[in-house]
Amino acid sequence: MFYEIEIFRNGYTFAPGPEIFFLSKWNKTYKLYTYFFLLKSKEHNILIDTGCGDLKKINQMLYKEFEGKISFEIPEHETTKSILKRRNINPSSIDFVFISHFHHDHISNIDLFPNAKFVFSKIGLVEYIKKNRTYYYDDILFPIKSIQYLLSLSPERIISIEDELEVLPGITAFWVGGHTPCCIAIEVASKKGNVVFTSDVAFFIDNIKKNHPIGLFYNLWEVFEAYKKINKRADIIITSHDPNILDKYFKDGII
Repeated sequence: MFYEIEIFRNGYTFAPGPEIFFLSKWNKTYKLYTYFFLLKSKEHNILIDTGCGDLKKINQMLYKEFEGKISFEIPEHETTKSILKRRNINPSSIDFVFISHFHHDHISNIDLFPNAKFVFSKIGLVEYIKKNRTYYYDDILFPIKSIQYLLSLSPERIISIEDELEVLPGITAFWVGGHTPCCIAIEVASKKGNVVFTSDVAFFIDNIKKNHPIGLFYNLWEVFEAYKKINKRADIIITSHDPNILDKYFKDGII
């Protein structure tokens, strides 16, 4: 089974060079797009991630850390709700949602989808609920409302990934970690080849192609191992923040 893939920009942000490319690009600031993705077949409407929510708290946190130099911005027409409305996508028609990891720009808005089954990392959830979480930042970066919603769902609406699982024909999720313990990648069969959505184990495609790890990691070894897995599986690599995905490779937003 093949899936048609639509790419939606969900605002943008900036990051200092060493966060994107470990121990390099010290004097450079990169613009990052935030994305979520729609997968369509005759039987299913599927999302990978659900986009950013209210930016007030996250931008307050970033203001303190970067003195106003870095923030998240979402034009009104790029909010998750606006995009779905413009595309005439009823949130009730979404039957699967893959959560690449639990950061605010990936897991916000999950309560919009009342009929969806949610796919996420079992390893990441177990690590999240531990008292000592070395990778954990706070309840803003890991939005507690969204995670509590996930935990409140009935077992029938939860699919947790340990190592690897074919969730649907043509869609396999596999654990990558690296950036956070909850990072999973999603391999999707399309008519253009196997598309792998990397989660934030890679911000830019060059992280993987040049084997240059991200700077925001909790486990560097896992990052390198993830790049090996992704390169073996992918004909097309889609990261969660590389502007070239829309600006260069898929200008019409379709794979």
